[in-house]
Amino acid sequence: MTTFTILLIDKNDNAPKFNSSEYRVRITELAQVGFALPLFIQAEDKDEGVNSMFQVFLTGNNSDHFTISPTAVQGRADIRVRVDVPLDYEKIQSYSFSLYANESMSEHVGFARIYIDLINENDNRPIFLKPLYNISLPETTPRGTSLLRIQATDGDFGTFGTVRYYFSDEPDQFSLDTETGWVHLWGNLDYELMRRFTLTVLARDGGGEETTGRLWVNVLDVNDNTPLFQKEAYMGSLRENEQAAQQVARVRATDEDSPPNNFLTYTITSVSAFRGYFRITMVEGYAVISVNSPLDYEMVPEGTIYLTVMAKDGGNPALNSSVSVTVELFDENDNPPKFSKPSYLVKIPENIIAGATVVFVNATDLDASREFGQASLIYSLQGSSQFRLNTRSGEITTTALLDRELKSEYILIVRAVDGGVGPLQKTGIATVNITILDINDNAPMWRDEPYHANVVEMSPIDTDVISVLAIDPDVGDNGTVVYSISPENPFYTINSSTGKIRTSGAMLDRERSNPKDVLLMRTIIVSAVDLGRPPLRSSVSTTVYVNLLDLNDNDPIFLNLPFVAEVPEGLPSGSSIQVEDPDEEENGMVTMGLLVGMPRFDFYLNTTTGVLYSTATLDREKISLYHLRIVAFDRGQNPRTSTSTLTITVLDANDETPTFFPKLYNVSLQESVPRDHVVARLNCSDNDAGLNAELSYFITGGNQDGKFSVGFRDGVVRTVVGLDRETQATYSLVIEAIDNGPAGSRRTGTATVFVEVLDVNDNRPIFLQNSYETSILENVPIGSSILQVHSQADTRAHICTNTHTHECRYARGSQLQNRCSFCSLKYIFISEKRCLDGAIEFRNPQETPPSTFVKQRLYIILRLSKML
Repeated sequence: MTTFTILLIDKNDNAPKFNSSEYRVRITELAQVGFALPLFIQAEDKDEGVNSMFQVFLTGNNSDHFTISPTAVQGRADIRVRVDVPLDYEKIQSYSFSLYANESMSEHVGFARIYIDLINENDNRPIFLKPLYNISLPETTPRGTSLLRIQATDGDFGTFGTVRYYFSDEPDQFSLDTETGWVHLWGNLDYELMRRFTLTVLARDGGGEETTGRLWVNVLDVNDNTPLFQKEAYMGSLRENEQAAQQVARVRATDEDSPPNNFLTYTITSVSAFRGYFRITMVEGYAVISVNSPLDYEMVPEGTIYLTVMAKDGGNPALNSSVSVTVELFDENDNPPKFSKPSYLVKIPENIIAGATVVFVNATDLDASREFGQASLIYSLQGSSQFRLNTRSGEITTTALLDRELKSEYILIVRAVDGGVGPLQKTGIATVNITILDINDNAPMWRDEPYHANVVEMSPIDTDVISVLAIDPDVGDNGTVVYSISPENPFYTINSSTGKIRTSGAMLDRERSNPKDVLLMRTIIVSAVDLGRPPLRSSVSTTVYVNLLDLNDNDPIFLNLPFVAEVPEGLPSGSSIQVEDPDEEENGMVTMGLLVGMPRFDFYLNTTTGVLYSTATLDREKISLYHLRIVAFDRGQNPRTSTSTLTITVLDANDETPTFFPKLYNVSLQESVPRDHVVARLNCSDNDAGLNAELSYFITGGNQDGKFSVGFRDGVVRTVVGLDRETQATYSLVIEAIDNGPAGSRRTGTATVFVEVLDVNDNRPIFLQNSYETSILENVPIGSSILQVHSQADTRAHICTNTHTHECRYARGSQLQNRCSFCSLKYIFISEKRCLDGAIEFRNPQETPPSTFVKQRLYIILRLSKML
């Protein structure tokens, strides 16, 4: 046995390879230099010896931030990647570079990609752009003003780089927007209270890191305080006509602003009187107001002078305030009383009550003192005793009732004296003219009553009737009388001013029958009222009695025409015609007559009494209605006539008999007609009228079984139940028509209705026996008669009743069809049980659908006898 050792010499045929084509890892940006990345990287070359040696290195942007070891490998090795420089997420967030393994042969190269993502950390604190923020603003800066923006930066990204702002102590006057850093004025500033605010500001990022900053807010003084006077108002006094200079008042104001805003100057801005007489001088910080010329009280309203003093500070713009100074001027008795009017004109009604106020007289004294002025005035009155004057108020009142008709005007003299004594007392004089006004205290009074007038009836419109007159002693509207007809009268009108009565145009008819109209035509009631306020009416109304003179203006009037008179036929009769004429004497006397023409000859009219008689027997069936023309005329100078119609209706008597046409009715109908079928409509008439012609129908014969009925009023004959021709084929009905005349005189007509009932195929044939039995020999010849059967049916049903023979053929299960030799009726023999029994079926040969055949089946038992 021989052993061979074979050595395989390696060939450099394998390139270095990494255990993955790419590597990914995330590390914090705070990783220290030398930190090994948690990556499992393995490089291997499967060759041996020098063929398995290769170099490992990194390439790509910023690949120098990391190192790898080992860099020289033989065979297989784990590659470690370490941080070589400090990392910063804010500069580079991720790395991507290539990892190579190279042999000596250029085509043998191993390759992989490494991806490194940095995790952001809060490694930066916020930094203010300024260590100190300083701002100055006037104290008048309005609330809500944006002052400045505080800004801080943070090098971190994302939430860690978001900065929010806060005050360490929340001030009352300021607010800080946490997101934008804007500082806003939240409250009012006052330089006098706080001149500088020192605020601490915090800048905090999303990770909780914060930085402190400082904010100074300097408040600048503004002239925002107005001068303030020590008093709200000042008072002073002066004497009238004083020649020497006089001090009026001392005023002073203060200003809380700082210099030069609190430097004050004083001026007089307004004076109600004597503007150029007042001046201001400064004495020991006070503004002294004085006057150096004499003043006249009478030129000062109410003896008071009003001044306005203004204090203005030194600000820009300047502020000021004002105060009022009231100066009282003392009066001297240098003015007499003076009435408001030199003459008072007063009008009062005559019905004014005693003690009522007539007028107030008023005198004024320009002197202001109680001793010489208005309060000292005393009034006195000279004139009529009908009036009194209050010495203090100046009120003039009445002392008694006044009567305008006795005296319509008074003139009084009034005096006013002031409180002066002796030659210093002064007096004022005025006159009072009082006019007494009329009141409506007198009602109109009638003159010349009663009134009577004659008026011809039918007088045209505006015909004069009469004039009435009422007197009112008052004057003006109070004495103006207005006339009216009350209650209203449609037949007359009246002139409201003159009292003249005329016809209105409404027909004045003396013969009018309406009592109300007659009263209104014959009496006119007139009332009188004046135009005072309120108006007065005469105590009673006056009545004008009118006598209506007659005219022949009325035609005779038929009282009961046109009229319809009812007269029974065949009897004599009479009727009265009434007529009147409302005119008087011959104008109202009436004569009547019949106009010429037929059929007036059947009647006679009494021309005086108006009674109409019949002269012939009346027959309604010939003439049922008469129209007579009646004429009436009066006996006036110009006669008037009237014509009317008298209608005479001849009343019916039951003298006509109901008559049928025709008297005999022949009717044919099938027995299958339904109940309530119309058999005949009877035609019957009665020449009478009304109830005498109203007919009632009855069946009086031929309807014993109640198969028919007749309409009580309409005469229609109908079936009541179904008919059966086989039971009864004809009917003869007797119909009577009875009118509705008076009991005992009713008339009857008779007619006959003959009814023939037509047959309908509604019955089937019936064999005379239910079954037949016979015996035959088995060798009976063909064509032999076996049995004769009979059926019973209606002769109209076309069912054969002839004798039928059957030819039996001995064959099991055979079915033969034969035809009757007499009537061609088909029948069928059905063999059963070797022809021991069978059936014969007869059918109607009529050409009708099989569903309408009338069938009857007969069973025949055949007994077969065996031959010996």
